[in-house]
This record gives sequence, structure tokens and C-alpha cells, in this order.
Amino acid sequence: MKNKIYLIILMISFLSNRFTFSQTLAKYEPQSGCYIGAFIQNDINVNGMISNFEALVEKKHTGYLTYTAVSSPFPKAFVDSCKKYGAFVQIGFEPDTAFRDVVDGPHLRNWAREAARTGIPIFLRFASEMNGDWVPWFGSPTLYKEKWRLMHRIMKEEAPNVVMVWCPNWRPDIPNDTSRNIMAYYPGDEYVDWVGVNFYMWGPVYDSLMNETGISTLSKLGAVYNKFPNKPIMICEWAAASREWRGNPPLPRITTDYCINHMQQLYSNLQQYFPRVKGVFWFNYDSHLINKSDFSLTNNPFVLNAYKNVIQNPYFITNVNLNVPIISIPHRVVRLIDTVRFEITCSRPIIEAKLFINNSEIQTINSEPWMFVVDFSNYNDGNLEIEIRAKTIDGYEGRGYQILEVDNNNDYFSFIIDNSDSLFTGFGGWLSTSQPDRYGNDYYVLPPNSNAYGEWTFIPPFRGPVKLYAFWSAHPNRSLSALYSIFQTGGIPILVWVNQRENGGRWNLLGEFNFAENEPVKVRLSSASDGYCIADAIKFYRNTTNVEYSHQVPLDFNLYPNYPNPFNSSTNISFSLKESGFTTLKVYDILGREVKTLISENLEGNRTYNLNFDGDKLVSGVYILRLEQNVRVKAIKMVLLK
Repeated sequence: MKNKIYLIILMISFLSNRFTFSQTLAKYEPQSGCYIGAFIQNDINVNGMISNFEALVEKKHTGYLTYTAVSSPFPKAFVDSCKKYGAFVQIGFEPDTAFRDVVDGPHLRNWAREAARTGIPIFLRFASEMNGDWVPWFGSPTLYKEKWRLMHRIMKEEAPNVVMVWCPNWRPDIPNDTSRNIMAYYPGDEYVDWVGVNFYMWGPVYDSLMNETGISTLSKLGAVYNKFPNKPIMICEWAAASREWRGNPPLPRITTDYCINHMQQLYSNLQQYFPRVKGVFWFNYDSHLINKSDFSLTNNPFVLNAYKNVIQNPYFITNVNLNVPIISIPHRVVRLIDTVRFEITCSRPIIEAKLFINNSEIQTINSEPWMFVVDFSNYNDGNLEIEIRAKTIDGYEGRGYQILEVDNNNDYFSFIIDNSDSLFTGFGGWLSTSQPDRYGNDYYVLPPNSNAYGEWTFIPPFRGPVKLYAFWSAHPNRSLSALYSIFQTGGIPILVWVNQRENGGRWNLLGEFNFAENEPVKVRLSSASDGYCIADAIKFYRNTTNVEYSHQVPLDFNLYPNYPNPFNSSTNISFSLKESGFTTLKVYDILGREVKTLISENLEGNRTYNLNFDGDKLVSGVYILRLEQNVRVKAIKMVLLK
């Protein structure tokens, strides 16, 4: 009888394994093995840096965890750092109290599109631990499922590289209480890619107080694992305490053995008893000031050594199964009839690739070589957004994005200066990495009401109009009127005020300026009185068509600095109009008397105009150039020196 029981168990196990390997794997699910990951952002011993952490634990990790609010910008800087080290990202995506910010609108759509543009796997753990009364989204299973399905739909339509991870807390169901019943919150198999679970081993005192002394890591895992036989499982957060601040008096208790025993118990048994666990993340944080437990891997050398040993098992894999296509499109300048080449990285066969230009479908190909041939002569010089979508034999779609530069006129130029470059000088401020919507690794913070500044220096290799962009990290504590001053040697500064509480994480046009060749250009951001100013990066950009005016849409009605300035007799003047209408351009002396009318007629909008002003009959001095259209007015100072 005993042998028959064993035979039945073996047959069930064999059939289960055969079924698992014959079905289509979920997004990024490994055929075998388990991903390892960690939360490290608050680990002061590694400064939150992947390279430092992996040097300590002596093994590459497959993924890293961060948290962000649904209402916050996409955490691009964190994702970029993970991408640099070949890791995927798990994001704890947390809504507000009543799901007010979970609506199908521009914010979530743009957030999802930014996620798609990263080109790496993103495991999105939306509104997790919903079955626990410590989270604001607890208590309404019907509303929860409605919002989950909405989030799933948005990510499916905009970001196919996103994996939706539905993640309850391990807490067992409470009879007759649907708000604490795990399955009451489950939105359905078609809306869930992976199932997650969170649990902690808080310390022996906590276990005694909460009657959890006999509950192991395997029991907590099993509370969720056993409910979902057809889904890959991710342990999204877990850790065991190596110190505990509970009891009377609340002195720190060293619980090294407790931590190591639970660690070894979990990691050593996943392969045999929990083969559908395909990812496990340690919450590496000394959080005792918050919850009285130290979960750090790096504070205690015995804990660190135990972790290093347990993850050396080759079952814990370091590379992601890319069964969803990852598409790489090199940035390049294209001219006339040109090719758009791209690379597809995928573990499954590709059956189709489509090219989109500025959101319009252009071509479809169904076999190698993966290359599109496009006639770019019909496009104006400037940016084109290229999107390529590739589909696997399993139906999974990957997307790749790139901005290509059309330069049929052969005058493209782009030059970026970051705050970390030698062409930037900062005074009176400090470096920060606190916000994710930054350019590069950090940004320079200017405190309010101070003499702090950030200054970029650029030497133009040519003369003529150049567009100037600024990049900053937005936050409610930023200035509403951050002042950029732009000037060349001996020239009068052009002042541009911007609102740094908005439009963070992207290039913002400050204006188009005429610069003289080889004359240094200074761009200075000064301290403001109403908030912090962020000196991050600036970009000088030129790409024009070979006509008198640019077809690129100007940001607004604008009068650009004349060049040269000061000038002797003649100077070049440029201005742009957003709208058509009656326009005047006049020169006044310093007392406000009109000296000369340069333009007084109806002009077309959506153009930049250029003309030459001859001051040969005027005396040396300061003159005001005034542009007026309808109720809009712009004025600059010109200095005539004879």
C-alpha cells in the first residue's frame, strides 16, 4: 500500500511537470530556476548602488526593487541604473487612499509609455497587500478589482514589457470576512501575469507576541502558493530580522541565528518544494526605527556570509528569460533614402515586425534581415519618432523606440552639458539623487535666497540660430520662477524664467538664440526666493531646412538676441511667431523715442524670421528693439558702438 501511494505521488508530479513545460510560459518566466533580487536603496553600506551591493554578495542579481506612488513620475533614473547592470525592475506601484489617481488619463498613459521606452522587463506590483488593513486600498474588493483591471488594460495597450504582479500578504483568510479573504481581491487569471506574496520574519519576540512562533517561512509562502497552481510566483518582499527592538526594555536583541536559519530554510527548499517560485527579493534595509526590526544583509558579517553562500546555488539564475522581444534601435542621422536597422533579442521565434513613424504604420516585414528601407526625403529636417513592434510565435509583443534625426540639409548639431561635466560650474549648492526624473546620475541643487548658482559654458563651432533646452527634476518644493540667464562675452544677458515644479524629466525649450562663432556662451541658473532650483543639464540643438524660415513649430512668440551685440553699424535680428497677424518691429532709443520701423505688416505664424538692421546713421548708444503682435510684446537691448 505504501509503495502504491509513492507511485501515485510520482505520477502526479510527472504529469504536473510535463504540463508545465508544454504550456506557454508567462512573460519573462524562466523555464527553470529562480531569479534573485533585492531592495537596496536604503542600504547605507552600499549607498544604494548596484555595483557595491553585488561586490559584497559576490553574485549578480536579476532584479531590483523600488517604490513609487501612482501620482508620481515614472522612476526613469532608477530603471536606467538597473538597465545598465542588466537587471530587471520590480516597482511597488502604490495608489492613494481611495484610488483617486487611478484613472485612464494622460498621466497613467504617459507613465506606461515611458515604461515601454525603457526596453527592459518591469514587474509592476500594483496596490499590493490589499488583504491587510495597514494599506489604504484595503477593504473594498470590488473597487480593487475594477482598478486592477483598468491598470492591466492600460499597461497591455501601452507597455507590453510590463508584467502585472498581483501580490497579497501571506496572512491567512479570516472566515466570513471578505475584506481579509485573499481570493476576494483576485481580478481573474486573464488580468494577472504573475502572482506575488509578501512575508517577513520579524524576530522571536514578535513571533511570541503574535502567536507565530511555530509558523515557518515555508508555511507563509504556502498560504498563497497553494492557491495558484497555474501561475508563476514571485516572493516580492521578504526578510528575516538579525536584530529586534521589542520587549521590555526595548533593547536591541541580536537574532543572527534566527535570521540565518530562516534564510537557509527558504532558499534551500524552493527548488524541491516550490518550483513555481520564479523570483525572490530580500528587503535589505535596517528599518528598526520604523518597525523595530533590522533586515539588513550588510550590517552583520555572519548574515552577509550566509546569504552569499545560499545564493551560490546555480538554481538562482542571473539572466532573464527574454521571451518578450527586446528591440534596440540605434540613434542615428538619416538622409534621403536610408535604412532603419534594429536588433531583436528574444528567446522565442519572431514572426512579424512593424515600423511606425510619428505613430503612423509604415511597413511590415515577416522575416530576416530585420531592416526597413525608408525614403526620408519627404520628411522635414528634424526629429522623427520611430517605433518598431515585434511579435513572437507565442503572441508576446515587444516595442522599441528611438528618435531619429532627418538631416537632408546636412546641418544637424546637438550638444549636451550635464552638471557632472567639466563645462559646468556649481557654487553654493549640493548634489542630489533624491528624485528619479533627472538627467544622468544626479543634479545640482541651489538653495533658495542664497548666492548659489549653476553655470554651463559652451563655445559654438558656428554662427547662427541655436535652440537651447534645459532639463530639470520637478517637485512641489521647486521654484515657480527659476531664472536662466543666457549671454555671450560682452553681450547683454537674455533672461528666461521657468516653473520647475512642472515638466520634470524632459527637455524644455528655453528659446532660440543667435550665437557668434567661437564666442563662449554662458548659461547661468540663479537661486530663487520661492523654492529650490535644479541645475541638471542643458542642450544646444540645430537642425534646419534650407529655406529662409524654419518649419519647426516655435514654443511661443519670441524675439531672439541680435548678433553681434554690441555691433558696429549692422546686426542680425531673428524672431518667431506662433500665430499669424499684424506685426510691428521697431527700434527705440533709451528715452523711448521711436528711431526706425523695421516691420509693420501682416505676417504668417509658425515661422522664424531673419533680417539685418543697419544702424549706420545712428549714434553710439543703447537701443530697444520691440516686437509687437496683438497684445504680445517682446523687447531686447541692442548696443551700438562705433
